[in-house]
Amino acid sequence: MANAREVFANYPEIEVDSASSAWTRLRFRPSSESRERVTGFVRGELADLSPDLCEHLAMAADELLGNAMEHGSHFNPEGKIEFSLVRTPRILLFKIGDGGPGFSLNAIAHAAVSNPPEEPLRHTQFRNDLGMRPGGFGILLVKQIADELIYSERGNEVVLVKFLDPKK
Repeated sequence: MANAREVFANYPEIEVDSASSAWTRLRFRPSSESRERVTGFVRGELADLSPDLCEHLAMAADELLGNAMEHGSHFNPEGKIEFSLVRTPRILLFKIGDGGPGFSLNAIAHAAVSNPPEEPLRHTQFRNDLGMRPGGFGILLVKQIADELIYSERGNEVVLVKFLDPKK
């Protein structure tokens, strides 16, 4: 595993608040470049896991970062995204927060996670009516990867929990 301070040394737009081997915390402005760099960092940090698990977790981190940037901070160049990766031999946590107003899982009819089982694509009509791009499957996908997905009361922070091999 690489030290986050070394990885991001040439990227002053990404502030490294913590770079211990067990806890990395980053702060950065919402941009596609920062998102790609952080997702690449996650992929590198998890490279010792099975290739499928590594890729699934990197995809989950990327999706949650994208949600924080698009829906939380609305790509406001003055906004800040905070990303933490905490890892022990038995558990992996991602914590992602943005300065936005937050949301409620009960109030996102435009997302697949809100669909009733008998209408798995109902959200697509809401998205169309709102003039939103196709999509809305992100949280549902992340819930399939995570063992736990926990949102703060305000809904502008999320913690992904993945249990690793408990024998270590």
